[in-house]
Amino acid sequence: MSSTMWYIMQSIQSKYSLSERLIRTIAAIRSFPHDNVEDLIRKGADVNRMHGTLKPLHCACMVADTDCVELLLEKGAEVNALDGYNRTALHYAAEKDEGCVELLLEYGAQPNALDGNKDTPLHWAAFKDNPECVRALLESGAHPNARDYNNDTPLSWAAMKGNLESVRVLLDYGGQVHVTNLKGQTPISRLVALLARGLGSEQEEECLELLCSAAGRLEVRRADGSMPHELSKHPELLARLSGMMAQPALLRDLARCAVRNSLGVQYLPTAVKQLPLPESVKQYVLLRNIGYKQDKEREKEGEQTLCNALQSK
Repeated sequence: MSSTMWYIMQSIQSKYSLSERLIRTIAAIRSFPHDNVEDLIRKGADVNRMHGTLKPLHCACMVADTDCVELLLEKGAEVNALDGYNRTALHYAAEKDEGCVELLLEYGAQPNALDGNKDTPLHWAAFKDNPECVRALLESGAHPNARDYNNDTPLSWAAMKGNLESVRVLLDYGGQVHVTNLKGQTPISRLVALLARGLGSEQEEECLELLCSAAGRLEVRRADGSMPHELSKHPELLARLSGMMAQPALLRDLARCAVRNSLGVQYLPTAVKQLPLPESVKQYVLLRNIGYKQDKEREKEGEQTLCNALQSK
C-alpha cells in the first residue's frame, strides 16, 4: 500500500472516529470523558455524518440541547437532512423543546416535512402534547390538517391522547373536526375510544366537550351507522353518548360551526376579531369559556340558586 493511500485511509478513520465520538458526546454516552462537542468539531468531526441511524443534529434535538443544536447549525449541519428513520431534526425537536424548534425554523427547517410514515413535525408535537411547539410550527406555516399514511391529522393525534391544550391550539388555527381517516375514525371517535378504555379523566371530558362544540354536535357513529367497537365494553359510556347524539343540535351551535368552517385555515382569533359581531358572540365562535370545569361550576351554581329559591318559599 502506498503512503498516500495509507494517509487517506488513516484520515478517513480518524474523522469517522471523531464523528462517532461526537454522537456519543451529544447523547452523553462518553467513551472519552473529556470530549466536548466544540473541540471534536474543531478536530474534524463531521457534523453531517450518520452513525447507524443517527445524525448529530437529530441526536441533539432528541435530548433537547438547544446550545448544541445552535452550535451544530452554525458549523454547517444540514437542517433538513433525513436520518435512518427518514425523519428530520424538526420531527424530534417537535416532541421535546420549543427552543430547538424555533432554532431549526430560523435556519430554514421545513415545517411540513414528512417522515417515512408521512407524519409531519406537527403530528408529533400534538401527540406529545407540546402546545408551544404546536404553536411555533403553525406560526411558521405548518398545515393544521396535514394527513399521515392513515389519513389522520394532527388534531386526531392530539385527540387520541386527550391532549387538551394541543387540541385548543390546533382548533384556533383551523384544525378540522369533520375529517375521517382510512378506518372511518374522526378526532372525536378517537377520543371516545380512549374514554371507552377507562383512561379518561376530567381533562379528557373537557377535550370531548371542546371538540363537540367545534363540530356543532356529538357524532361518533361510522359511515355505516355502527358505533365504535370499543364502546361495546363500556355500556355506561355508550348509553351516555347515545343519549347525547339523540338530542337535536342547537341552531346556534351549528351556526358557530358554519362560521368557523367558512373562515378556513388561518389564525381564527385574528379573523374573528374583524367580524361585525358582539364581543360575546366572538368569544362563543372562538370556543372560549367552554370546558368541563366551567360546566360543573355552572351546574353547582344552578343547583344552589334552585335550593335558595326553594328555601325562600
